[in-house]
Amino acid sequence: MAQEIDTLIVGGGMAGMFCGMRLKDAGLPFLLLTERLGGRVMYKPEFKMNFGAVFYFDNYHHVKKILTPGPKVIESLWRVCFHRADGTRYGAFSPRILRHGWQLLRFLRFMKTFGRHYEAYKRNCETMQAKHALEQDPFLGKLFVQTAEQLIDELGVAEVCRESVSLFAYACTGAKVDTLTGFDYCYLAQGLLMPIRHFVFDEGEMRRRLGNVVVGSVTAVERVEGTWVVSTAGGDVFRARTLVMATTAHVAQALLGLPKIRSASRLYAYLVKGVPREAFRERDVHLFPDTSPVIYLARRHNAADEYELFSNVPVELDTYFERHELRWMQKWPQAIYTHPGFVLDQDMGGDLYIAGDHNGMGMEPAAISGIYAANRIIGKAAAGASRSPH
Repeated sequence: MAQEIDTLIVGGGMAGMFCGMRLKDAGLPFLLLTERLGGRVMYKPEFKMNFGAVFYFDNYHHVKKILTPGPKVIESLWRVCFHRADGTRYGAFSPRILRHGWQLLRFLRFMKTFGRHYEAYKRNCETMQAKHALEQDPFLGKLFVQTAEQLIDELGVAEVCRESVSLFAYACTGAKVDTLTGFDYCYLAQGLLMPIRHFVFDEGEMRRRLGNVVVGSVTAVERVEGTWVVSTAGGDVFRARTLVMATTAHVAQALLGLPKIRSASRLYAYLVKGVPREAFRERDVHLFPDTSPVIYLARRHNAADEYELFSNVPVELDTYFERHELRWMQKWPQAIYTHPGFVLDQDMGGDLYIAGDHNGMGMEPAAISGIYAANRIIGKAAAGASRSPH
């Protein structure tokens, strides 16, 4: 016997959770079906570490409301070390970067403009599809189809980006700069201009807040006689008038037959206890060029002999540590959707909405896409109520 529900949300990451919270605030019934609440947010309290999304930007206005803030990822730029493929390493205030001061100022001016446009764009995305929000802003629309390399050349900031900004972008994504859009590159560069923090995500508290959460793995989605029929590996069947697919783009593509999605980077997260090699002892945070398998290595704030290391392929820890004990490793086959492409429709018609980080990387864009889906459902419910006879 199928369970009947007005709105079924498939996927419990930021998009699904924020869609559910918005519907609950509006008093509309829903059920959230997910393999694990949090999605690619994976906080392990026994290690006090995030093995999925690692930090949030200070302008994550929605997401930071449900996270407990932790220490800053970068307490001081003095504690950052940049590494080059030839073994050279240098600090954020080294002559290697400061000699490009005019380029840095030019890039900062551009980022200030980007920030103004991006804040307005995020607000618009709560009530319209991303593609329509981009149509309303030619500045961002150009960046969305422009490659990062084209933007860097256009601004004349190649040297300062090569020596610093691009290493930070690589640390955030594991994706080579030549696979990023200008939009994504600027989005990532914000992290050098504002506080970014570690966080704690309380899965149990979120489950209580949402209320109607079911654990299950979806195996099939069908449209039958005007309703959505969703089946799980455990044999459960749900019938919903409205369906919100808040899964990763790969899962949505497999279940719905989407013709095209953006590509995703693959990442590995390591928690290591040990003694790093000499090149990684002097400073706390280490960033690497996109020729390196390791994208980020940092001393943990709450343990002097523990380190978090992220890479886009499995790595030999002996390369980075004299002595080490692997405490945990987490693999993400599709970690972050970054590669240039197109804007995916969110309102698919037939009471089907797609939400997630398909059109914009990071937790905040995913959350906003969930809010958009919920706002569309709320608007339709209000319109239906106004047409009902009294």
